[in-house]
Amino acid sequence: MTEQSLRRLRRIGSEEKFLGPLESAVMERLWKRGRATVREVVEDLGRSRALAYTTVMTIMTRLHAKGLLQRDRDGKTYVYRPAFTREEHRERLSRDLVRGLVDEFGEVALAHFAAELDGVDATHRAALRRLAKGGDRAAR
Repeated sequence: MTEQSLRRLRRIGSEEKFLGPLESAVMERLWKRGRATVREVVEDLGRSRALAYTTVMTIMTRLHAKGLLQRDRDGKTYVYRPAFTREEHRERLSRDLVRGLVDEFGEVALAHFAAELDGVDATHRAALRRLAKGGDRAAR
């Protein structure tokens, strides 16, 4: 396994591990607000911690480059908004993580997924199948 693969797999487990704590905090603010400038996010986050404007601007620029934020120019500033709802983001992240595990570990990953499903009751398994089929259509 390559070092890059190991780094990618270390991020698996939660949104925060995937995005980083400040990226997650920025996304939370934008999901709540719907849209905001860097200044507005700095003010929101400044209630709980001291952050430089340039730090938040860098984070929001990176989130835009990752495709998680969209932005429109309003005069000399950008107004950012989430590219996906929180639920859409979680669905995409989950799908990508599962695909990454299957790509990296193949049948071993699938065997472990199957083993985990053995512990889930039949009603819940049926609901998961419906969710997976719906999520697969939305991804196409």
